[in-house]
This record gives sequence, C-alpha cells and structure tokens, in this order.
Amino acid sequence: MRFLVAVSLLFATPCWAQPEEKLFTAGKVLEMVGPAMAQATIAVELCGAGDVATWKKVAAAIDRRHARCIAEEAGWMNLTEKPDALAGTFAYDAFLGSRVDEARAQGAASYCVRVPWKMVLVPGAATAEAKAAFLRERPDVPPEALDDFIFWMGWVRALGDDARWIEAPCTDFWPAMKK
Repeated sequence: MRFLVAVSLLFATPCWAQPEEKLFTAGKVLEMVGPAMAQATIAVELCGAGDVATWKKVAAAIDRRHARCIAEEAGWMNLTEKPDALAGTFAYDAFLGSRVDEARAQGAASYCVRVPWKMVLVPGAATAEAKAAFLRERPDVPPEALDDFIFWMGWVRALGDDARWIEAPCTDFWPAMKK
C-alpha cells in the first residue's frame, strides 16, 4: 500500500507544484548521474582502465550548465542541498566519498569483475565480442540490462564531451536521452 501511495505522489503533480517540477526532475537525474561519475572514477583507479579526467570533465560541464541556469533563473540554485554549491561538483564529491568505501570493502578484484567497467571506461570497448564474453561469464545479467548500462554511462560521458547542452535554454536541465 505504501508503494502505491509513493508512486501516486510521484505522478500526481498538483497545479501549485508545477514550477518545482523541472527542479524535481533535474534533481532525480542528478541523483543517478552523481553515482555514475563516482563509480566510474573509482573503477578507473581500481581496475586500471579509462581516465579519471573524463568524469571530472562531466562534473565541470554540469557545473557550467548549473551556473548558466542559475543566471537564467535563480530557482536553479535549489538543485542541490547546498544552494551555494554547483551541481556537478556537489554530486561528484558527495557520491565519491560514499562509494569509494563500498568499493574498497568489496576489493578491487570483485569490483572490477562484477561490472563491465572497461566497456564504459574505454571508448569503443563495448564491442559485440566484449559484450558476448561478459554475458558468458555473467549469465545472470540480461543482455538488455548490459545494453542499458552501456547506454546510460555513454550518455553521462557525453555530458562532458558535447558542450552544446550547456548553453541550451534551461527549460529542462538535462539534454534529451536518445537511444
């Protein structure tokens, strides 16, 4: 019953909450982007693939977007729990601190094998052969889940690679996801 109430509250946006809807949506995406950046950084360090600079570049791009949106509409300051903090750095630092302890507790070998990090940390590494090899080793992972993970991490990476979204009007904070 509590689940149904929670779901109905997510989808029921009363007229008085409309101005906050875009802030709420942007915040929910930030809560997924932050761990993605942090876990990728940890994987670079523990698994030895990729480059930490890639994920710091994503955080910097989010910061530039956040500053631009604040300049357009001051309400965007409330995207983070700390109104004086820019969203990229805030999310990156917040999640990096909490996720690094979890990763170290698992151990590098376990952390690096559990997730196909190389496929998302090294551009072009998500070949059909690499995916098939991972799925043979991890038959519990549905192929669609692997594809979704690779897509998601590619979308996050693109935030730092393609700066066009930073200067777009702030009607929506994030660029569209096109799969």
